Amino acid sequence: MDLSKISDDELQRLYQSAAAPQATAGAAPKADLAGMSDADLLKLHRGFSDAPTAAEPGDASAAVGRGLIEGVPVVGPYLLAGANRAAAGIRALKNDTRFSDELANVERFGERTAAEHPIASGAGEIGGGVVGALPLMAAAPAAFGISGAALPVRMAASGLSGAGLGGADAAVRSGGDLGAIEQGAAIGGGLGAGGPLIGAGVGRVVRAIKGGNPGEHLLREATHGLTESELAAAQSLRDGAMNSPGGPVALSVDEALNAATGGKAVRASQLARVAANSGGEGSRIAGEFYAARPAQVDNAGRALFDRIGAEPASPTGLGFDVQTAARQGVMQTPEGTALSQARAATGPRITPEQAGRIIQDEMRGVADALEARRAAQADVDYRAARAAPETVGIERTTTVERPGEPIVTPQQYSRPQFADGAPAPLGPPPGRADGAIQEAGPVSLGRFIAQNGGLPLEGDVLATDLHKFGIPGLGNVARPGGKSIDNFWRERLIEEGYFRPDADGGMARDISSELLRKLQNEQRGVPSYPLGSSRAMGAGPTAGQLGDEYATALSQAENRLNGDLRAAGVDPASVHPDVRSRTLGALMRGETAEPLDAFERTVNAMREQPAPLVKTPTVTEEIPDIRFGQVDPRPALAAVAEQGRTAKGDVRGALTAAGRDLREPGGDLDMSVAGLLHARERLDFSIRAAQDIGDATKVRDLQATRSALDAQLKSVPEVATADANFAANSAPLEPFTGNNPLGRVVRRDDLTGRMATPAEQVPGIVGQPSAAREMLAQPAPNSRQALGRHVETQILDRATGANGDFSADTLRAAMREHADVLDALPEVRDRLSRLTMAREGMARIEASPLGQIAQRPDVAAATRALFAPNPGPGSHIEVAGAMQALARNDAPAAQSLARTYLETVFNEATQQSKGIASQYGGAGFASAIRGNAQQRHNLEAVIRALPDGETRWGGLDRLLTTLEATGYRPAKGSDTAFNHAIQKEFQSGKTHVGQAVSDAVTGMVAGAAAGGLKGGVAGLAVGAKHGIGDAMMRARMLNSGEAVARLMFDPKALPDLRALSKSPPGSKNAELFTSRLLSLANAGAAPAREPAAQ
Repeated sequence: MDLSKISDDELQRLYQSAAAPQATAGAAPKADLAGMSDADLLKLHRGFSDAPTAAEPGDASAAVGRGLIEGVPVVGPYLLAGANRAAAGIRALKNDTRFSDELANVERFGERTAAEHPIASGAGEIGGGVVGALPLMAAAPAAFGISGAALPVRMAASGLSGAGLGGADAAVRSGGDLGAIEQGAAIGGGLGAGGPLIGAGVGRVVRAIKGGNPGEHLLREATHGLTESELAAAQSLRDGAMNSPGGPVALSVDEALNAATGGKAVRASQLARVAANSGGEGSRIAGEFYAARPAQVDNAGRALFDRIGAEPASPTGLGFDVQTAARQGVMQTPEGTALSQARAATGPRITPEQAGRIIQDEMRGVADALEARRAAQADVDYRAARAAPETVGIERTTTVERPGEPIVTPQQYSRPQFADGAPAPLGPPPGRADGAIQEAGPVSLGRFIAQNGGLPLEGDVLATDLHKFGIPGLGNVARPGGKSIDNFWRERLIEEGYFRPDADGGMARDISSELLRKLQNEQRGVPSYPLGSSRAMGAGPTAGQLGDEYATALSQAENRLNGDLRAAGVDPASVHPDVRSRTLGALMRGETAEPLDAFERTVNAMREQPAPLVKTPTVTEEIPDIRFGQVDPRPALAAVAEQGRTAKGDVRGALTAAGRDLREPGGDLDMSVAGLLHARERLDFSIRAAQDIGDATKVRDLQATRSALDAQLKSVPEVATADANFAANSAPLEPFTGNNPLGRVVRRDDLTGRMATPAEQVPGIVGQPSAAREMLAQPAPNSRQALGRHVETQILDRATGANGDFSADTLRAAMREHADVLDALPEVRDRLSRLTMAREGMARIEASPLGQIAQRPDVAAATRALFAPNPGPGSHIEVAGAMQALARNDAPAAQSLARTYLETVFNEATQQSKGIASQYGGAGFASAIRGNAQQRHNLEAVIRALPDGETRWGGLDRLLTTLEATGYRPAKGSDTAFNHAIQKEFQSGKTHVGQAVSDAVTGMVAGAAAGGLKGGVAGLAVGAKHGIGDAMMRARMLNSGEAVARLMFDPKALPDLRALSKSPPGSKNAELFTSRLLSLANAGAAPAREPAAQ
């Protein structure tokens, strides 16, 4: 029955329905186990009888399995016990029996099986020992003698490990029996020590027979003469290149070896060159490998630049940022700190106005305080002087008055005076208005004026617009050239009756307003006519008739009076006109009929003459007298008189005024201290005014008077004391007076209270040496400080250039210009001297790379300062310090600066030439960046100075090392040999097989021609041999070139080459790594694009 074709379920049913096996069933049925799978074996096993229960031994395979488990060193017994227990547990559950019984059955079954098949069991134990020891050998091969060390060393290591392993295994199997342990350790140590020896002998025999592995000599040539450390360095370099942050930069084996050895791997370069230029698959592999390099270099470089720093958004802005950081760094150096401290000690900059306000306010306060002190003392002193006793007497005459003889003066009226009852004087004769008015013709006022010349066009006439009042046929009432109202029209219109005459009959009143009003009314349609035009004819006498009648009556009265007076003996001519007028008046009015009665009545009404005037006169006499006072002003008056004798012009007036000031308002001499002090003050004022205008003559004459007066005042002790104290208190105020510098500074307008001198002009006034000394002599610390700051500001401004910097030389020159003022301000001079010395100390810093960067905002100049093309020895310390300062003050700018330099050089080195990417651009970049040894030091120092500089330098160094390795790409060399081969193929136009056939046929024809059939056969053989040989040689060359190309350009090859170089020729390791390399060479993959082996 074919059990392999029965399903598990069917097999299970057959098993359950079958009878229980007999204890003497015998061995399991035979079957062809070699051709069955594990599953078929398991199914078959389920159909067999239960051998452990039947106390039957297992077959040889069971013995081998038990031996494999038990043979594992040290842990084999434990593994076997665990397997027995597991089987017993399963059987106990399956057969529903006791675990102890099943465990005993399983153990007996194993023992019987081992005893029944000792060879199989022993082989299994050996196999288990080997399998169990393999992990230990793989974990520590040197401990088991598997290493490149010398044979005795390997034997000793293998013996020790064998003894330890054998002793431990014996201890486990014997339960700790010392004898068994010693025996196991001895056997294990002997076998372990003999293993390396036996292997070395066998290897020699094999190598002697085989003569070395195929291809081993070619691979060894590539690494000939290279040390293990050099191979390790090459492998590390290649691994690092494949793990670049921006992507792998594949290096060929020859490039890595040459880079690690400094160009010693010449044979590897030759192999790579031949493989790359011999055509075929090798050339294709090399071409793809090198074609990918520019992009790999660019990607790796750009990624590294991003890690160095961010790309600047604006190169111009970066220049200013770097300059700012450099300036801060310069000021953070000890010299810069000293300069900052010295500069800060000079104080902040102060403008002329600021300094002027401080000085002006404080100086005004000092002057006010001095004046107040002087005034307080003067008030006390001059009060005492004004109260001095009157001890000075002056002889004089005084005027006295007495009554004289009375004087009688008669009095009379100049004309007669009448009492109230006297007759009234004669009245005026009748005027024009007293008679009847003649009526004018029926002509209106306006027409009458227009007919007779009109009014003048001026004044009120023009204002009333009468020039617009026109009379038809006569023109305008007002016109140019019209007749005057006052000179013509007033009398004419009164005479014509248009206006009434005056009350007294005259025509002198002003009729202008009334005339204009009537004309305006007529202009409005209300004409005016002569006043009498509406009266009836013959209404009364005219004015002329009345006048004639009055004259006749008056003549008759006079004749009667004169006749009566002569008759009474009185001369009519002697009668006073007033008496005659009143007498005639009485007669004319009919008060008295008789002339003498009227005369008598008038004379009786006259008043009497007034009484005589009597006056008693006062007589004035001069009598001798003595006047006492405080001061005698006569010497001063004498000086006035003396100077006034020859004085001219306004000098004479000034002397006269001075003389009046020496007298009281009544003209007497002023002998009081108060008055003469005032006179002296006025003299002082006049003298100052004359001095201001430069009038020396007036000053001389007034000064003579002033000296005389001053001498008299000082003769009073109280005045002398007051003047002395006043002079003493005035001495400190002297700088504040007149046109002195401090006087101009503190001068103030008394009306507005404003300072006369603008504040911004004050520092210029007191900045002169003499003025500065006067000001510094005053108790004014704020003014001293303000002046010092102003002088410092002036000197620093003078020394500071347009770029805001200053040099020590210009500062010293400016100090020399202000030497006099600085002598008065030693503290300012000391501060400026310290600043000068500090500035001189900056020369070394400014000459350093950091100082050069701080001078101008130029990125190119900054990179030249840090990355000089030919730096001096030891300059890496300076450039590192410069970059540290930049990074400390502006880390992004410092990083961007480093990136800018690196990327600029990179772009230049990797630029295309004639549209073709530069194969050696990476190497050129590395060479340009690192340059000579000092450039290399400087580059490392600068990059390490950046934040996280160790990491950044590590990345840059690995990239540069990688890029330097690309420079070892072998040059192509001469194409002559390759060109000959290509030309030969072009000329034949045949493949390698076709060329072989052609050679065979050619040889056969040549042989037949020479030797017949035998010659033809021989020629065919020779030609075939030659053609086939050439074709095979060409094929071998192409195959070898492809193999070498794969070895040179595959990242996996270098570790095996490294291991092969350490393995002795013909050794097992040499065979292993040679086969691995050859299999890699024949893999047909594109290793240049595979990731690097880890």
